[in-house]
Amino acid sequence: MNKVDLNKIVSELVESFIDNDEIFLVEVNIKGKSGNQKIQVFIDGDHSVNVEECSKISRKLSNELEEKDIIEGRYIIEVSSPGVDKPLKFIRQFPKHIGRELEIITIDKKRYQGKLLNIIDEQVEVSLKSNKLKKELNTESLKLSLDEIEKANVVIRL
Repeated sequence: MNKVDLNKIVSELVESFIDNDEIFLVEVNIKGKSGNQKIQVFIDGDHSVNVEECSKISRKLSNELEEKDIIEGRYIIEVSSPGVDKPLKFIRQFPKHIGRELEIITIDKKRYQGKLLNIIDEQVEVSLKSNKLKKELNTESLKLSLDEIEKANVVIRL
């Protein structure tokens, strides 16, 4: 079975296992070759995702794949939340990051960085920062729809 078909099957199975309206599938990645594959499932929540939710979906997915003999050979299943290093893909992922700093790259390759202020009508509103004389000054806010955004990441400060 090719990766595209397997990805579709795994995605559909995971979505059928989610019984909490606040939890949703973000992405499925299939790595490796047939006979030795890693299936990575990323789920997120409107508030958070706990280990129990990830474990429950992992067990159900494993049981279903075994029962229906969908994958030949060895495979590993990993179910987790995306983590802050993964881009935000869905508008649902943004609200819990209000007040955090985001780096946004638009479809036309413009780069913005600023604090996420709000989500209004499928648009994210960000307070942009300028760095003049090493003082961060809030200059203006920017509203972008999700289809204008190529990539949005939470900025991690160490």
